[in-house]
Amino acid sequence: MRTTLSPLQYATKLPQAGNRLLVACYGFEQRSLGWAELQEHACLSTGNALIFRYKRPKGKNRINQLRKELKRLGVIQPTEVSCDGRYPITIEKDIESALQEQLSGKDEVVIDTSAMTKLLILACLCKLSTFPVRVRVVYSEAEDYAPTLRQYLGAGPTMAKVTAFPSRGVESIIRLTCLSSIRMQGQPTTMIAFASFNEQLVRHMLGSISPHRLLFINGRPPRNDYAWREDATQKIHQKLIDEYSNDNAIDANGRLVRSVSTLDYRETVRECEKIYRLYGLHERIIFAATGSKMQTVGLFIFKVKHPDVHIEYPTPDSYFVRGLSTGVRQVYEVVFDNFAEALRTFHADINNPGASDSESQP
Repeated sequence: MRTTLSPLQYATKLPQAGNRLLVACYGFEQRSLGWAELQEHACLSTGNALIFRYKRPKGKNRINQLRKELKRLGVIQPTEVSCDGRYPITIEKDIESALQEQLSGKDEVVIDTSAMTKLLILACLCKLSTFPVRVRVVYSEAEDYAPTLRQYLGAGPTMAKVTAFPSRGVESIIRLTCLSSIRMQGQPTTMIAFASFNEQLVRHMLGSISPHRLLFINGRPPRNDYAWREDATQKIHQKLIDEYSNDNAIDANGRLVRSVSTLDYRETVRECEKIYRLYGLHERIIFAATGSKMQTVGLFIFKVKHPDVHIEYPTPDSYFVRGLSTGVRQVYEVVFDNFAEALRTFHADINNPGASDSESQP
C-alpha cells in the first residue's frame, strides 16, 4: 500500500464537535494568533491546549492575547511547557511526556507551527509520529516580512547593514536524539542547507562538520511580490555557492537549480529524495535546518522515510523582532488522517511532481 503526500490547503474553521488537542507556542508575531483567530466556534471545548513557552523569548510574546483566544475556543487553563534551547535533551523529554499525557483519548491534534522554532517543529512532529490520530499541521502566512526590498538593497554588496534581516549570527548548534543518525560514520559527508537571509548559520555548520560536499536548496516564495527573495538569498550565499560550484548547478537565468517552494512542503520532500538518490548510499547525509517553517515540515517527512540522514539546527543569535513580520495574510493546513499510518506508507511521486500539486495547492 502507498499513500501520496497530503496536499497543502487553506485552513478550515473546525466544528465544535471533536475531541482535539492544540499544540502551539506563544509568539511575538501577529501571525502567532492566526489560526486561533480564524476559528469561530468552541472547537477545543472537549479537548485542551498544550502551549510551549520560551524561557528566553526573543521578543515580547503575545501570551495574554493567545490565552484570550483559547478561552473563546473552550480552553480555560492551557497546559504550558517551558522550552529552553540550551537543554535539548530536556526539550525532547518534556515534549514526549506532555504529549503522552495530553493525547489520551484525543481524536485529533492541531499543531500550529506559526510561532515555533524549526527545532520545536521537528521535535513535536517526531514525538507525534507514533500516534494513530488525525494531525492537522497549521501555518499562518504573514502579510509582510522583513526585510523589504528597499532594506535588502540598502544593505549593499557586502551585506554589512543587516539590522532588518530576520536573524543574525549563530548562538549554537543543537542536536536532538530523534533527529540524529550514526550510520555511515567514517564515510565522506554531504551537507545540505537551505538558503536564508542569515549566511552565518551555514558557515557555522561548515566549521563544525567540515563536509567534502555542500549542496544548497534555495527557497521560492509563492507570492509574486516576494519573488525577489529567491535571488536575494542566493546572493547572500554566493561565495559558498561558488566555492562548492561543482555541486550547485546554475540554470540559464543564473539561479540555483535546486529551488523549492517555501510554502508547499512536498517540493522539499521531493528535492531531498533526488539528493538522496545521488549520494545517500555512499555518503553520510547531514541537513542544516535553515529553511522556512514549511520546508522544515518537509524535512521531517523526509527524515521519517530515511532515518539514516542526520539533522542539526543552528540557532540564530538574535532576531529582528520589531518588524520581523506584520499581519496575517492566509492560514494554511496539511491534514494527515492517521499520522502514524501516513508516515509509514506515504510515497512521494518525484518523477511527476507537478501533476498533483497544480490540482491541490490553494
